[in-house]
Amino acid sequence: MNLINFKAKMEQRKKPLVVYFHRYSIEYESVQFPVARKLIDLILKKHEVLYFSMKTSEHVEEKLRKGIKIKEIPLKVNNKSGVDKWFKTFLYYILLPKTLFELKKQNPDFIICKETMPFIPYFIKFFKIPMLIDTSDWWWSILFGKNKYGRKLAGSIERFEVKKWDKPYVTVIAHTKAEADLIAKKGFPIERIKIINAPLYEGVYFPCNAEKQRKLLSLKKSDFVVAVHGIIHPSKGYGQLLEWWKKLISAHKNWKLVIIGGSIGESWCRNKIKELNLSENVIMTGWLPTQQDVNLYLNAVDSLLVIRRNSPENIGIVPSALYHSLMLSKPVLATGLPGISEIITDKENGFLYKPDSFESFKSSLEFINKNKKKSLEIAKKGVKRAKECFNPDKAIKKYLEVIERGIIEKKREK
Repeated sequence: MNLINFKAKMEQRKKPLVVYFHRYSIEYESVQFPVARKLIDLILKKHEVLYFSMKTSEHVEEKLRKGIKIKEIPLKVNNKSGVDKWFKTFLYYILLPKTLFELKKQNPDFIICKETMPFIPYFIKFFKIPMLIDTSDWWWSILFGKNKYGRKLAGSIERFEVKKWDKPYVTVIAHTKAEADLIAKKGFPIERIKIINAPLYEGVYFPCNAEKQRKLLSLKKSDFVVAVHGIIHPSKGYGQLLEWWKKLISAHKNWKLVIIGGSIGESWCRNKIKELNLSENVIMTGWLPTQQDVNLYLNAVDSLLVIRRNSPENIGIVPSALYHSLMLSKPVLATGLPGISEIITDKENGFLYKPDSFESFKSSLEFINKNKKKSLEIAKKGVKRAKECFNPDKAIKKYLEVIERGIIEKKREK
């Protein structure tokens, strides 16, 4: 053993170590979870922080990495490419035994598990280290939930896995009451599920002049334009949306749909638009370079959609697109699933349509189009509601409470 390694092993850690475990880099996480760095800064006041992930193919932002340790799996992922994300995730699983060995070797005092891909939290809980599992997508349902047999299989695997999370040192974070109830139904004790609404992006999504973008999209003043944005994926109900839009334009020739985003489902979406002969009424922007660009294009339309397929993996989910959309003071129409309906009350601070109901979807958009003044008044209340539900300071405080409690309990056990 060389002198450097000997000294490192002999040196006692002065502060408890919190590991922030994620598949993707802190640069990506700071976009998906806007208060990541603020949370880390508060943790750093009492503890050390190590961020453990794959490498990024994007520019490394030193300000996001300042003061924290970085440990990277030798895989570089391009988060703008759906194909690369899936391929690197496949390699990530091949390297998972080594990754978990390296994680255990760090001897952390607490683990923030932001990676809920199948069986990853399940394996980490064997370390018997206090941890929080931040639930997001139900991947088995996404992968197999296209028919009743697949949904039944996915449900069985998810129940098995969630039951295995049940250890006294594990806390699960849900983002809505509906999601908490779903996790409890899958087998995790409700008393160790903490509901924390996801925080807003501060100063990124806001009303602004976007006449230039409207012209770039070749939209007329007389057009009624609706936009949906985000990663294009079958679980989000884009197929249903396009089928419905085909029906809508038979009665509303000047209605236009703008699809902002891309990733792995982009080419499928373009082909579907051609198949339905919707090229005149549906416009795709592709993946835009920055969130600032997304904000501009969202401001160029008249109303915003937040859609999810009526399927098990979407129960309790509140899409980030909902946070973005509510902040723009534009009428927001969303799928009335449990979770989303905890945030929006129909015709009070936004609009909800009944899942799988074309007539409900159609009548909601017609109301928005015909009652512009009333709809804008409702939209202003939506901004207020978003600020109430997705307060970043409240969210950080709740996360910190879970982390501190876990570290204190571990110290008592020693």
